[in-house]
Amino acid sequence: MPTIRENFNSSQLEGSDMTISGTAVLCLEPDGSGGFRIKEFSRRKPAPDEIEVAVAAAAVNPIDVRRAQGYGRKLLSAIGAGKFPLVLGNDFAGHVTSVGSKVTTFNIGDRVYGAKPPSAEGTHASHVLVKAIHALRAPPDRDLESLAALPYSFVTMWLAVRGAGLTRENAAGKNVLMHGAAGGLGTLATRMLSAWGAGVTAIARPSSFDTCRQAGATDLVDCTATPVRSLSRSFDATLNFATWEDDLALIDCLRDGGLGHATTVHPMLNNIDRLGWLRGVLKSISEKRRRQRALPKGVRNYVWTMFKPDTAALVSLAEFVKQGNGSLRIGLRKPLKEAAEAFDHTRKGKPGRAVLLP
Repeated sequence: MPTIRENFNSSQLEGSDMTISGTAVLCLEPDGSGGFRIKEFSRRKPAPDEIEVAVAAAAVNPIDVRRAQGYGRKLLSAIGAGKFPLVLGNDFAGHVTSVGSKVTTFNIGDRVYGAKPPSAEGTHASHVLVKAIHALRAPPDRDLESLAALPYSFVTMWLAVRGAGLTRENAAGKNVLMHGAAGGLGTLATRMLSAWGAGVTAIARPSSFDTCRQAGATDLVDCTATPVRSLSRSFDATLNFATWEDDLALIDCLRDGGLGHATTVHPMLNNIDRLGWLRGVLKSISEKRRRQRALPKGVRNYVWTMFKPDTAALVSLAEFVKQGNGSLRIGLRKPLKEAAEAFDHTRKGKPGRAVLLP
């Protein structure tokens, strides 16, 4: 069956199930400037475990900007997600237009949202095929644009929180140090951990202190004035959503017998991009082991987090949204044909998430 990328390179497709077209934003080359073009593709019927979604909104996340510049290309090529031209995007929200023969959880017309694994046929398109297990039913009182900004960030955050050893059952009373607390991952993590009864010390710029307080942070650290290494070794868990350079310093803030540390800003993909598979993997193993050896006595958890759809994380996301905690500010809305502006908004770190509206 031809892929979206292959469809873009052909003017005629065979098969009676390939006659209806859609549109998508094609990222042309990883040249660092973000070259995009709108192209038509021929839609196909869902596989037995898939649904087709008419996309109402799809987020542009920082990972999309980096992938547009070639980041992670060597590793992602191993799963068919690194060859240009390609369609980026993981998050989606919209309406079900078709269901696979084995899907019983959704019907045509249902409002859904979710996140697709990294691929060359992403969600920056008018229609997207996703496995039904990667989608959630959208609450009737939530607009699809706001839901489209959540899944990738929430799932990545949730995996980091769990990787550090924190759960709903053990979080109450724990002291958590969070670097990058004012960003999307940090905001969602602070809300979730606060709801679980944990105390969150947020490392952020003073201009973002109000954002951290509103999310539920109990203490604040000015990252422009206070070195991470100067903080006490008193935390049960540490989370790094900010910079790899501070990872060892965050580990040093764990107490003996604490839970652990997780980072989403590790160098594995970059190592493989720069050094190739063998040397990149070996360097990553070496760097990770160095940090594992630095863990205080009794600390067992140290994780480099990468996004992947996770059923338990999606269940938590659904609960999170139902409780009214799930939202990230939308800073820019653009149609597919103006995708370059949405990518520029995200690349420059402007306030709020950028979403594309097919």
